[in-house]
Amino acid sequence: MKLLKKSTLATLVGAAALTAAGAANATIVVGGENGYEFSVDGNINQFFTYADSDNGGADNSGVENGLLPTFFGFNVAAPEINGLKVAARVSISPSTNGGSYQGGDQGSSMEQREAFATVDGSFGQILLGKALGVYSANNILLDQTLYGVGATGGDSGITTLGRIGYGYDYANWRSQIRWTSNDMNGFKLAVAVMDADKVGAGNNDFDLVDAGEQDPRYEASLSYAAAFDGGSAKLWLDGMSQSVDATFGGNTRSVDSHAYTVGGQVLFSGFEVVAAYYDNTGVGDLGGLSYGSATDLNGDERDGDGYYVQAGYNFGGSTWLKASYGESTLEQTSAEKNGSVAAAYNIDTRSMTTVGIYHDVTANLKLVAEYSQMETEFHDNTSDADTDVFSVGGFISW
Repeated sequence: MKLLKKSTLATLVGAAALTAAGAANATIVVGGENGYEFSVDGNINQFFTYADSDNGGADNSGVENGLLPTFFGFNVAAPEINGLKVAARVSISPSTNGGSYQGGDQGSSMEQREAFATVDGSFGQILLGKALGVYSANNILLDQTLYGVGATGGDSGITTLGRIGYGYDYANWRSQIRWTSNDMNGFKLAVAVMDADKVGAGNNDFDLVDAGEQDPRYEASLSYAAAFDGGSAKLWLDGMSQSVDATFGGNTRSVDSHAYTVGGQVLFSGFEVVAAYYDNTGVGDLGGLSYGSATDLNGDERDGDGYYVQAGYNFGGSTWLKASYGESTLEQTSAEKNGSVAAAYNIDTRSMTTVGIYHDVTANLKLVAEYSQMETEFHDNTSDADTDVFSVGGFISW
């Protein structure tokens, strides 16, 4: 698979040891005294999008970031000393959205997604700081909409959703301590302890509830990568678990969240196939971005699952034509089904079909044209909501 070598995501993936591609070299590298190196990398991406909604939904057009915001990353690498390699990365992620927006948060859209240090040695790698999570990372990094738009309504805030919540949970950017093993005949193991997500019923504000006790979040991933004549393959199994206290109607109870995902990618003679499945409890809608949907009003956890499949072909080594389909389902609890508690969240299934062309004009310029059809189904049998999304744009990276 031909990656966008100069992109920030490629650099991030190499630092986090999450893909077999390895670390990408930043374009701008400055050597210091005694073997120290300082490098800078990043990207600016921009898309024109048009969303056409039925069932009374509004039609919207916009000029915006895609799934990825703009990145500007700073990297420092120390020389190897006593078998240890120490490095650090800090990036800023300013969104290009909302420059003329008045009276809202989009006028100053800025995220700080990465601030971590790594120590590599014979034991593997230790990562300390804020970086992309372990659970579901491969799902998003191999998704075609990573370099596109995917799900959007034409007014997407900081970024669009890509396929988040339309086929997989969100890995998210998490404060963590992580150990990743060295390569063991193609196998790699990553284990991390992280800050837990807060959850609450009937409210999308994930800082809503914090009743006191909060255990850490644990994530782990076991992956296998191998190359063969004419291609390569990768398999992964990820999991997460956390438990936090939350308040429901004046009562405090523990909310347990668990999830796993399994997936694989095969590349052969210019073709690519990716498939992934996940199952979760107490995570919520939109891949965990909507934490208020993780439970019912009594605090009982909702179950969810989903999958996506993707196929593509590379023309001439620089142009990918890809198509994918995925869906995510969030069930009601038994109390919501029998009517003993009001159903506070109505969305049953979100699904999306995406077709896109991704063309590398140069190593620093990628052009993208994408079409997605989004569909939402509801528990109360309200008519399905459909949205067609057309987008064109691209990336400039360094």
